[in-house]
Amino acid sequence: MLIGWLQSLFIVIRAFKHIQWRILFSRILLFASPGMPVGMWFFRHFGGQQLKIILAVFIIFAATLQLFLLLVKKTGLKPLPLSLSALVLFAGGFIHGIFASGGPMVVLYASRALKEKSQFRATLSALWLILGSALIISFLYSKQLTAVAIQKTAILIPALVLGIILGELLHQRVNERIFKIAIQFILLLTGVFLLIR
Repeated sequence: MLIGWLQSLFIVIRAFKHIQWRILFSRILLFASPGMPVGMWFFRHFGGQQLKIILAVFIIFAATLQLFLLLVKKTGLKPLPLSLSALVLFAGGFIHGIFASGGPMVVLYASRALKEKSQFRATLSALWLILGSALIISFLYSKQLTAVAIQKTAILIPALVLGIILGELLHQRVNERIFKIAIQFILLLTGVFLLIR
């Protein structure tokens, strides 16, 4: 989690001008934030194993549908209606509260709402930075963030730097359409990995 937070911080600083603040605050955070404490409460009382399977199936279905639209129908991904956006984003916050990663649900929304890859990356990085900061504060308060976790994060810093460099190079070279297709493939793989783990 700390590694993801550091990566988000770097991207936010570097791509600050591309952050879509209106979408971030009046859509993503407005609808995702209420789901996060509900998810944290759910995790403390029930755990999340069964929910993980439901989430995996939904992600696989949604990513497959979007790949069908992009590759077979060759149509663009239109923004979701407001009511469906609210539901997907609330679910993203809820999942983030359970697994510390509500990414797939929010990515489903953002891949339709944010047209440019620079906007997509910068805006979502700002979101992960905000939500990650809230989780870090929560973990500090509950004493779940230990010295061991911080030491493990420090060990992974070289890998983080390498990943950032490679990510920057890829981001500059990949066109918008390939970028959107790649996002859906990654979502599909995420769903499959969630299902088999």
